[in-house]
Amino acid sequence: MGVEISRRTDYAIRLIAALTETQGKPLSVREAARLQTMPYAFARSIQHDLVHAGLITAVRGAQGGMMLAVDPAKLTLLDLIEAVQGPVSVAVCTNDRDWCDRHDGCPFHGVWQGANSILKDYLSSVSIKELIEGKQARLSQV
Repeated sequence: MGVEISRRTDYAIRLIAALTETQGKPLSVREAARLQTMPYAFARSIQHDLVHAGLITAVRGAQGGMMLAVDPAKLTLLDLIEAVQGPVSVAVCTNDRDWCDRHDGCPFHGVWQGANSILKDYLSSVSIKELIEGKQARLSQV
C-alpha cells in the first residue's frame, strides 16, 4: 500500500469510532452506516474485514450487531489501517524486495525506509480512543 488512505479505510475508522462510542453495546451495521453516512453494502463489506482482522465481533440475534473486540485505547491507527489496506509504506520497494532489483544499490532506498519508520512510528502512537477524543499526537510543524 502507498501512503494514501483509501475510502474503505476511512469508513473502517468511522465504523470503529461509532463502535467505540456505543461503549460495549452492539450496533447494527445498518445503524452504523446511517450514523456515519456511508453505503450499507460498503459498511457490511468492511465489517467482514474487521471481523476477519479480530478487531470487532458479530453478535447475532434481534439485539445483535457489531461490537469492538479490542480496547480502543490499545488499538492504534496503524493497526486499523493495516487491517484494512495492508502494510503501510511510502514506496513499494520497502515492503516488497522483489518489486525492484535495485534496492541494494539504490541511493533512495534508505530514505524511503526512514520515511516508513517515521510514518509507522507516528501512526502507531495514535490510539483510536485518543483519535476519537481529539487527543491524538501531533507532529511538530517544521
